[in-house]
Amino acid sequence: MWVSRYFVYFIIYSCMGWVYEIIYTLVRERRWENRGFLYGPICPIYGIGALTITGLSDFLEARGMWPLGWQQIFLISFLGSIVLEYITSWGLEKLFHASWWDYSEAPLNIHGRVCLPASLGFGAAGVFVAYLLIPFVKDITSGISPVGFEGLGILFAGVLGMDLTLTISALTNFEKMAVQLNEVVNRHMEAFVKKLEEKKLSEGDLLTEERERFTKEKIKKLLQYHSIRQHEVLRRVKKYRYPEIDAGRMEHVIKEIKGALKRK
Repeated sequence: MWVSRYFVYFIIYSCMGWVYEIIYTLVRERRWENRGFLYGPICPIYGIGALTITGLSDFLEARGMWPLGWQQIFLISFLGSIVLEYITSWGLEKLFHASWWDYSEAPLNIHGRVCLPASLGFGAAGVFVAYLLIPFVKDITSGISPVGFEGLGILFAGVLGMDLTLTISALTNFEKMAVQLNEVVNRHMEAFVKKLEEKKLSEGDLLTEERERFTKEKIKKLLQYHSIRQHEVLRRVKKYRYPEIDAGRMEHVIKEIKGALKRK
């Protein structure tokens, strides 16, 4: 039963995190944006963070060691958020070649994955979660029976599973398209530099312009086939790092062509 109860807590915390992200975007950027990795109204990273504090508080309370002082909670949340954000960002990038947040322009950041201001904010949020949010969530769910938690857990797991499947499908399909696009562009540029060789031209700017023009045209054409769901998922990505397929091939071809032209 405790697994279902904690899973229900996780969903509630994740939805609250999503609401916070929506409000934050509305206040700061004055626009609506569906934030988060998943398609639905849920930000799992908030759920994991709040659930960790909940589990820690329950563990310490059972041993008569709770509540901790706010300084201790702040420090645990501050350090924990650094680890959680960095690992999550790294993992998502490795899996999908994308990042959903970017702190590159923030002070004292590490690879754009974490930064001091955000980590301090999460530290303060940890205090809020420990003293206000956890008691509130436990209070509003106190009337739910063990069977009710089991039912809600199964329902939420089914919805989350479908959401996760749809989101991953949109991202992996886009990744496959990116790989194909990169290959098509490389082939086009190889044919283009051969034409340059025939015309005895070697302007580097011309090569760059042609690659950019052709890439934009191909992206525009390929994106026309994307579904509304895929557009919605990809719109939340802050950075998309295209997989490097034969990364050095074009540079090698260009150098060879220029060398041949010089010898002529």
